[in-house]
Amino acid sequence: MFIFINMDANKIFGLFTGNYSSEQPSEGGVSLLENIEENPLYWVGMFKKLIANHRNFNKKIAGFIAQMEEELNTYDVETAGEFVTYNRAWYWISKIDITQDKHQYAVNHYNDDHLQTYLQFSISFWEEYEEYEKCAHLKKIWDWCMKSSI
Repeated sequence: MFIFINMDANKIFGLFTGNYSSEQPSEGGVSLLENIEENPLYWVGMFKKLIANHRNFNKKIAGFIAQMEEELNTYDVETAGEFVTYNRAWYWISKIDITQDKHQYAVNHYNDDHLQTYLQFSISFWEEYEEYEKCAHLKKIWDWCMKSSI
């Protein structure tokens, strides 16, 4: 038994060559074919997730060190883990330009007590390293969150 389905091979193979139709489906103003990593929603979400998982990361590292035969300074490892976490979180949140509508939408989407707290944690972290440009950028986002949550 054969089932014939009318399929346009050009449309199927066009997906692999980058010949997309000009009419791309969208949801919430975001093209479904857009690279997700190039979207402010992703950037804010990654920032929030990294800071939220920071404590779990440190606990796992501490457990890993405890199982090692070599002696390592737990404080140094936790400090290094903290630096890696905040540095990577900075990578994502630094892409936010709070003056752009799409970026404001992304911040508003994730705006809650947790995001506001994580922004404050980040500001405090970068103050210790005297990275005041980073602090100023984070403060602008935090101010937007506070203004938007009223």
